[in-house]
Amino acid sequence: PKINEETAERQLNELINVDSHDEYENRLSRISSALANWMKSVFNMDTTTKEEFDPVWLSIDEYKSQANESMANAWRIITLPNWTVEKRGTVRGDVVESRKVEGFGKVYRFTGVVNCPARFLYEEFKNNLTKLPEWNPTILKCEIIKEIGDGVDLSYQVTAGGGRGIITPRDFVILRRTALLSREGRVVDDNPHGYISSGVSVQVP
Repeated sequence: PKINEETAERQLNELINVDSHDEYENRLSRISSALANWMKSVFNMDTTTKEEFDPVWLSIDEYKSQANESMANAWRIITLPNWTVEKRGTVRGDVVESRKVEGFGKVYRFTGVVNCPARFLYEEFKNNLTKLPEWNPTILKCEIIKEIGDGVDLSYQVTAGGGRGIITPRDFVILRRTALLSREGRVVDDNPHGYISSGVSVQVP
């Protein structure tokens, strides 16, 4: 297979003549997706290897879709009934619960009280992610890679080791979704039932 030069030239000209940054991002993501599919067909012509080449480049729309799916799963899970109490704090009343969730295994839910308005806490999570290592000792480093869209971003995080060296530091790229939600878990613009900040580990080239 080969790249159609006429198609490639047309797509590049369209990229040059965009009117806005959002349009540029959308067109660039479509070109990247087409190139990834072409590369997949080329690399998979090699029958000597059993491992299929699978590009992990995602378009802007695919990142947004994956972020929304992650958020929906998080909201669905934390609102499930029948949790088992694992530990209860004696001073502040913090509670750690667990339950089995199909597709995710054993999931833990922590419930606690923070002495501040809910909206303030949400804004701190949403807008000051890079300050995470200042108050979370399990995170050594946190950097924003890219703002994907409203309430959707990619960040690079390095976790601290533990267990006297048994658990080594690891790094992740996190696709995050922050939003105001209704009681049913739908994204709303105002008067929310709750706030959410969810994340899922992803691969990027």
